[in-house]
Amino acid sequence: MNIRFRPYRPDDSPVLERYISDLYAGDISGKPMTADKIRNTIAMLTARPDLGSILMIENGEDVVGYAILINFWSNEYGGIMLNIDELYIAPGHRGKGFASALISHLAQSRYNNAVALQLEVSPKNHAARRLYNSLGFTPHPNHVLTLEL
Repeated sequence: MNIRFRPYRPDDSPVLERYISDLYAGDISGKPMTADKIRNTIAMLTARPDLGSILMIENGEDVVGYAILINFWSNEYGGIMLNIDELYIAPGHRGKGFASALISHLAQSRYNNAVALQLEVSPKNHAARRLYNSLGFTPHPNHVLTLEL
């Protein structure tokens, strides 16, 4: 395997849009995804890299997944928190170390000067939860609450 992580490029749009749609189609606990949401996210993170970035995950020349990473300052952690908003590996490539390699890369490089990594996992996604636990992620004692505006 030749695993690489690189920033999103405009020519990645078709595969990125397909992968995002696949992620949401398989996650019934999330909000519905639309093409407009995807385009808005790409536009925002392209225009404002201080807010976050999109990384494409490659095996050789093949794009096998993506990650949407969001930066925010955390008073609690005393620095930049890197939220892994979405992490998707295409079905034929799962279980081969791509997600683990990405997490290791983010942690070891302290990507975007992050002091901590954070992510959410769907309650029914047991495989992802096992992976994240094995990589050292632990549940935060506080619950996430949302007020839609």
